Amino acid sequence: MKFRSLLFALAAFAVFSSLLATNADAQVVVYRLEFEKTGASINYGFYDEGYVIADASGGPATWLLTFRDELQNNYITIEEFGSLFYANKADLTRAVISAAAADGTSQTTFLLVGDLTQEVDSDNISVTVAGELHGYAISADDESELPFDSREGNIGYAGTSEVKALYQTDRSDAASRDRQTIAEALADIVTMLERRGFAEFTVEDPAATTDDANADATTNAGANANGADGADATATTNNSGGN
Repeated sequence: MKFRSLLFALAAFAVFSSLLATNADAQVVVYRLEFEKTGASINYGFYDEGYVIADASGGPATWLLTFRDELQNNYITIEEFGSLFYANKADLTRAVISAAAADGTSQTTFLLVGDLTQEVDSDNISVTVAGELHGYAISADDESELPFDSREGNIGYAGTSEVKALYQTDRSDAASRDRQTIAEALADIVTMLERRGFAEFTVEDPAATTDDANADATTNAGANANGADGADATATTNNSGGN
């Protein structure tokens, strides 16, 4: 149940943002995300890894996030989710990746900042981007809008993960060389993951489910992805877990 509400928020955003996405040519950069749980938490589990793809000069970002549901590795994609931008003060400029998702009581915020250390060349254009960005993901939900599951025996979650975004030289160079759009660069990553056995995860609208929705495979995928304490918990990352 815990992780499901976060997936509802991201999936709802994904449906809306897909209407906004464009295929304009861009000098694309690709970052791989690493997550590590930190600080106090309760009933908290998060993603294993992910990717952020954006125009090197800044703009809306496309995200791909992975998590494990029992024996199945899954991914979810969100287009036009947050942005990559560059903040400056005097002679200092830093790259920022930020995004936020909310659905009902579920809220998650991503924020990463990094120094400009990596030069990206494409035709006659050269852009300096961050080689690494570091920050946090904060997620919480009191789950007051969800039915209590007595089998699980807990309700609500909150936690924080440290997040690192690593510039992917090979993928970024390939995207630039092949003049790929953000969507095309994402498609290459999806192909790679599916060859490794990952499956796309889709979230069913809870308003359309029946009373036995908790038995539905789609719903259970999000519920089992949370790394809470107990026999039914599934670790979403090697650092996620219970309290």
